[in-house]
Amino acid sequence: MFWFKKKENRKKPEPLETAVEPPYIKETVCYECYETGKIVEKMQRVPAGFAAVKKYQILYAEEFPRFPKRASPIYALPFGEKPSKIYNGTDRKGIFLGKFKAILSEEEKRIIKNMYDDVETYCNTRMASEDASLQHLSLLKDGDDYELIWVRNSGDDAIIPEGYDFIGYDVSYPHDCSGSYSIVNDCMFICRWHGCDKEGTLFADDFSKLNDNGLFDDWQAAYDYMVKYVSETWTERGDYCILEIYKRHEPASDQL
Repeated sequence: MFWFKKKENRKKPEPLETAVEPPYIKETVCYECYETGKIVEKMQRVPAGFAAVKKYQILYAEEFPRFPKRASPIYALPFGEKPSKIYNGTDRKGIFLGKFKAILSEEEKRIIKNMYDDVETYCNTRMASEDASLQHLSLLKDGDDYELIWVRNSGDDAIIPEGYDFIGYDVSYPHDCSGSYSIVNDCMFICRWHGCDKEGTLFADDFSKLNDNGLFDDWQAAYDYMVKYVSETWTERGDYCILEIYKRHEPASDQL
């Protein structure tokens, strides 16, 4: 096992009371992976919705200093000052790790209190809309360091927000509005917990199947990676989902 030391433009937010009623949550397939090499399917309600996560280039710059120097790169682990490959999945130090502004109105303080009192309800109501999610970012000192993705479990038919495009599959814990732990990120990008094989060869074939967003284009490829990952004795145990990741479409620049 490989161990390690550990101003975008946004539309104007609506009033802070903006939130939506939680939608019906369909049961979809997740996977219990608590024993080496054993995967048990189970039906689970995994709410689709927005997650606010740190932009990868910023996260990479923060994490780069703790990674040891090596003679050659391993997967997309931090190696040079700029990332060799981008990861745009759920595991990017989400908003629950962010720091709020020092001066907040009473209404803003109430919103934050509601979040800490009941994270699940907060994610499924206030963070269920794009406007309300952007409002939350406006309360953070470093809100511009974050971006929104929209996430749903594979097999879910929750309506995709207008303007959001599918960018790939991640293999993660069930997510909330702050993202979730991903075995794609922790093994092949920014290792914080279990890391990867020391040689960086065990998952080379899986790594080659990742797209420009550091995600799998194909559901089967994501599932096959999960199977291979949990067959190793040193890897993380838990409940995994194969999540569909969506990101707001960015128009191509007119400049060459």
